[in-house]
Amino acid sequence: MKRADPGGDTPHPGPGVSPTSPHRIKQERPRPMKAKTLALLSAAGMLLTSVSVYSLTPAGGVHWDKGNEAIATDIPEKVDEPTKPQSELGRFLSGSTVTVDGRVGNAKMVKNARGETFLMLELKGSDAENGKVAAPVNLSLVIDRSGSMRGTRLANAMNAAIAAVDRLHDGDVVSVLSFDTRTQVVVPPQTIAPGVRERIAADIRGISLGGDTCISCGIEDGMAQIERTVGKVNRMIVLSDGEATAGVRDVPTFRSIAQRARDRGVAITTIGVDVDYNEKVMAAIAQESNGRHYFVENDAALSKVFEQEAEGLGATVASNVQATIELGPDVELDRVYDRSFQRVGSSVVVPLGTFSRGDTKSILMKVRLPARADSTLPVANVELTYRDLLSGNEGKCSGKLAVELVDSASEASELDALVAGRVQRSETASVLQSANSLFAQGRIDEARRKLEEQAVNVRKVATASKPKAPSGRAKDLDRDFESQIAALDRASTGFATPPTSAPQAGASPAPAAPPPQNSRQGKGAVRKNAEVANDFGL
Repeated sequence: MKRADPGGDTPHPGPGVSPTSPHRIKQERPRPMKAKTLALLSAAGMLLTSVSVYSLTPAGGVHWDKGNEAIATDIPEKVDEPTKPQSELGRFLSGSTVTVDGRVGNAKMVKNARGETFLMLELKGSDAENGKVAAPVNLSLVIDRSGSMRGTRLANAMNAAIAAVDRLHDGDVVSVLSFDTRTQVVVPPQTIAPGVRERIAADIRGISLGGDTCISCGIEDGMAQIERTVGKVNRMIVLSDGEATAGVRDVPTFRSIAQRARDRGVAITTIGVDVDYNEKVMAAIAQESNGRHYFVENDAALSKVFEQEAEGLGATVASNVQATIELGPDVELDRVYDRSFQRVGSSVVVPLGTFSRGDTKSILMKVRLPARADSTLPVANVELTYRDLLSGNEGKCSGKLAVELVDSASEASELDALVAGRVQRSETASVLQSANSLFAQGRIDEARRKLEEQAVNVRKVATASKPKAPSGRAKDLDRDFESQIAALDRASTGFATPPTSAPQAGASPAPAAPPPQNSRQGKGAVRKNAEVANDFGL
């Protein structure tokens, strides 16, 4: 599955909606984000996939092989998901283990006029304990042991891996691999049981430094270890502090590797240590596999990240989550923001991976509507399917979205506040990526100006949108806008030229400072922006 990148090959969006992130929105029409144009579908019905891509709804349908377990849609008749009655044309709320809040951007639009609007789905994993135990997990830890990991980095990475193992429950499975130019299986798949953790910890402590860095080798061999165990929730954590100097080195091929992992039901969390790793590669792997990307500037903080991931994995309530959005008659897809997707005839299929308790993710689409004189225009039928890990059944929920057609522009509705925030968040992520690219080229003033302009835009949209927040969502909306503004302000500050201290009297002149983009501060700012941008697109 191909993923386009609106900012070149820079990564995509940050505070996504997860237990620690907001929602998103925008009232003014966003400035078009850069996107690659895909070729039109062939008459045979070729399957297209991409992110932030412009594409027209093809005539007819396309067959999709359902043999892929990670995105299978066959649902048995027994479905353990109640559906709430739908009372609004432009919004629905459905589901229990995973809920879907679906809404159109404009609930009322003018008759007999072609128009554009947005569709947004907010999906959330149930945070209710229900007295049920989440499914067992299958975790692979893949650790860089190249020469650049010398000093405290490798020691702290090993301690973090041991801490993650300690967070696993009896019955979970873990494997550990280390890589330089080749991969070493440190711990083959082991089922956690009394006494096993201590043996695994001893093996992890035996990891020693090697040579260059083959990140793709570690991922591919980690997948082989994961696939030795079936019937559990799969996750891989990949840690590296440097550039890929062996094996795969380009972002598109890393995306393909991550796509294959996702299609096999494996999300990859990537952790970049210090400021010299390739944030484009690491963010792309996380994005494409439905994982998360972390920037850890101080390796002493690694244990916290590993523990957080292990605990979240242990609270997984749903896997193989997939949304299918069937567009209404003559409704055309203009854009899907921030996520990979597949086209199947008039349907858009978005794989979402796993959900832990309280996890929130979103899907944002822009569509073009036909001119109609009717009172109602069907826009989309939405269906969510997944494996319910609490009940052991297949889960399913659904809803319909439509717009009311009115006679005049004065009767038409403004953009939904939550949708406006999500649109704005995607734009903020794109600006962070674009600013990173400008900064790397030495166009520092231009990068900072772009960030500052977007901060002004966010404040303007926030002022217009927050008074219109739906009942009970005002705080969510406020957090969303505040997180965007904070990220933009932090990025602008990080791109400032580091101050130089004057030499003391009689001392030799200090060596010339490196250009800001090569300074530690500048590199750190770029990598933090990549982490935040990735989160914004979740």
